Amino acid sequence: GRLYQLAETHPSLAKSIFNKVLTDTKIQDKQFRQTKYRHGLYEYALLHAAQDSLRSTQLLPHHAKTWLRAGDALAELRKLKESAMYYEKAIELDPTLKDRLEPVIERLKRSQEFLDKARGWWSSDTLRLALDVAG
Repeated sequence: GRLYQLAETHPSLAKSIFNKVLTDTKIQDKQFRQTKYRHGLYEYALLHAAQDSLRSTQLLPHHAKTWLRAGDALAELRKLKESAMYYEKAIELDPTLKDRLEPVIERLKRSQEFLDKARGWWSSDTLRLALDVAG
């Protein structure tokens, strides 16, 4: 808005304003592509971490920490129902985790309920983007 008004009131500046906007846009595009690439690497690494942690629950089924780590990885992947189930299993194996994990489980369940309702309004891509932005 403001740059357009400036170019409109001072036509001699229009070309330099346009070039500045074009340069800024190219810089922003490059930053976006770098961020998207890094996010892709993060997601890839996270998938492998989740696979490893899920495998560890099979190898060490009586260790609460394996179930806790699997729940963490699944939560990061936005697998909220599954994450809550793994946290519940961790509590079953180590009741001292109850105070720490019950609020997390409740939050995951509320988030899952919201997502189930929101799927009627928004596409999966839009929801995924909103969750990524919200952190």
